[in-house]
Amino acid sequence: MVSLILCITVFAAASVESSLNVDLGGSPPVPALYELGIDSVLASDSSITVLQESILQWYLEEGYPFAGAGYYFVSGDSLRVNTVPGRHALLEEVRIEGIPGTRSGVFTRLLAIEPGDTYDREAVNAWIARIEQLEFIKAASTPELLLGEGGNIVIVQHVVKGRQGHFAASMDWRGENLEGAGEILFLNLAGTARELEISGRTTEWGGFNAYLRYREPWLFGIPLSAQLEASQETPESSWVNREASLSIIWSIELTEIMGGAGIWRGYPPDGERQSYDYGLGGITFRTGSGVPQGWNGIEFQLEARSGNRTGQDSSGILTMADLMIDGNVYSGVIGFGGRLLTGGVMQGNWFEGLLQQLGGQQTLRGYPENAFRAVRYAVGRPEISLGETETRVYLFCDLAAIRTPEDGMRYPVGCGAGMRGISGIFNADAAAGFPLEEGLGSARFYLRLTASI
Repeated sequence: MVSLILCITVFAAASVESSLNVDLGGSPPVPALYELGIDSVLASDSSITVLQESILQWYLEEGYPFAGAGYYFVSGDSLRVNTVPGRHALLEEVRIEGIPGTRSGVFTRLLAIEPGDTYDREAVNAWIARIEQLEFIKAASTPELLLGEGGNIVIVQHVVKGRQGHFAASMDWRGENLEGAGEILFLNLAGTARELEISGRTTEWGGFNAYLRYREPWLFGIPLSAQLEASQETPESSWVNREASLSIIWSIELTEIMGGAGIWRGYPPDGERQSYDYGLGGITFRTGSGVPQGWNGIEFQLEARSGNRTGQDSSGILTMADLMIDGNVYSGVIGFGGRLLTGGVMQGNWFEGLLQQLGGQQTLRGYPENAFRAVRYAVGRPEISLGETETRVYLFCDLAAIRTPEDGMRYPVGCGAGMRGISGIFNADAAAGFPLEEGLGSARFYLRLTASI
């Protein structure tokens, strides 16, 4: 740690360990007693020593490594502290420890100040919060501050490595009806924070749905990213949809704002090609922190698309939107969590192959994949869980209001229970759910197994 200059002058001492009135003054900036994390100071050597160390540590964290202070007993129960902050130091260097496979620039580019700028404690605190939002980082400790060779502050930031991605497989079945999916995700490709996600899923009619997403972060040395998405799906036998989009994402602290464009082409078995060319926009916000039970916080995602649709005998403007809010709160062994999914067609006529598919472990438990195609929808997924770690048992009751093109409004409810847990690099989530209107005899079983990279 930095060696700080300490000046102590004591003209009188109290005879008993009584609580002291502390008067903090001197050259600004001057800390308040509560900013030091101290409730009271006793008239004892040990208590005054704690006060001394706390004051100098506060100045160090504010960027004053050569602070000094004088201490005077003006009476038996009153202590006067005169502070001298010294010069405000510059940031000399930033060192990253704990994740050698990742380039230091991945982290330092998130810091609002650079070497040579005046050290700013608030900028460093905001930087740590941004590091903890990176999905491949489990935690970031309080930085260690050192005095560099140039007489300025060196930040030593230790980070705890999280998962760099995963291989995952999932399935759901009821009787002889079995569907499966596979997925690979790289969250920190080549140690540069690039992301690559590839997934695929079988369908009950023998088709295969595929999805690819690639994200290139920090274009042109600024918090701007480019994201490419491409997919192919078979919503029904002999029906194929293909889609591709390119987005630009601007990161502002904990918020990401997205804009771009995409194309969609549908090839139904009994008609001509359908097309949808659209612009897209969205916003994502995620805040919280990691706790032993998992992620304690909230995530908000909103995405909208609008553009021209062209079919066999008609064309027009089609606008669609989707909103997802995900949150978890833990209190001891009890956890309360949930997800809200809502959206659909906001304006214009739609193609059936474009509609949101609901069902399965990710959207509406108790029902198979693609159980519903929603013109508009709202799905609430509350759950309560028990456990002291990420290994937890949980109960859920998914409630939905869905407008379908064939049957009008539907109100499906799926209930069930499950268990999720972590052992080494493996993460498993097993659950059973059933449609409330059909009873336990219609239960489906879900299993997702993930191996962290």
